[in-house]
Amino acid sequence: MPFSTDANWPQGLLNIFNVNCNQDAPLESRYYGPYDRLFNYAVIEGSFTFYLAPQSAPDFDTSPRDAVDFVVFLVVLNQQKKPVLIAEIKDDRWANESDKRQRADAQMRQRYDQMLFNCPIPRLYGLSLLGTSLRVYCGDTVTGDVTPDFVGHPNAHRVLPPDFLRGEWDLDILSSDGLQKMQEIVAYIKAETANVVG
Repeated sequence: MPFSTDANWPQGLLNIFNVNCNQDAPLESRYYGPYDRLFNYAVIEGSFTFYLAPQSAPDFDTSPRDAVDFVVFLVVLNQQKKPVLIAEIKDDRWANESDKRQRADAQMRQRYDQMLFNCPIPRLYGLSLLGTSLRVYCGDTVTGDVTPDFVGHPNAHRVLPPDFLRGEWDLDILSSDGLQKMQEIVAYIKAETANVVG
């Protein structure tokens, strides 16, 4: 059954996530394979229009420890190497700490600063994944606006409250709602890319 008509994620993909994500191993070995397979299945399979390209860690305020926690994939058009979807994947524990949620948001916004105006279609979607918890971003290539809106530090003279950005990664990508959201995004990317290429 093709991805666009799936009612659920394939059981084989869910098994890959289950086996890999329940291992006590560094992020790369826990999430690289499962997300590589997910994005290949959802966006790329059966087409040579797109390919998945791993990118390097952001170069701002990145300590060696942060680099270990950082994996990003960039789906690009094959011939023009233009971004049509960006995704940052971090370990699940990032969802539990306000400073890590703030950094995950800041790193996504930095990616938009770097890539939005290179996107060949009207909107560049971004997926911030903390484990399998998803927050969807969308950048407008004409206006430069990125949603969701930026939420600044509530009080520069105090530490972040524990609930800062809590609940913003509330969609499990492996749930049926997560599948539907991915289907919407992928359908948009493929339709808009066909308009650009065709």
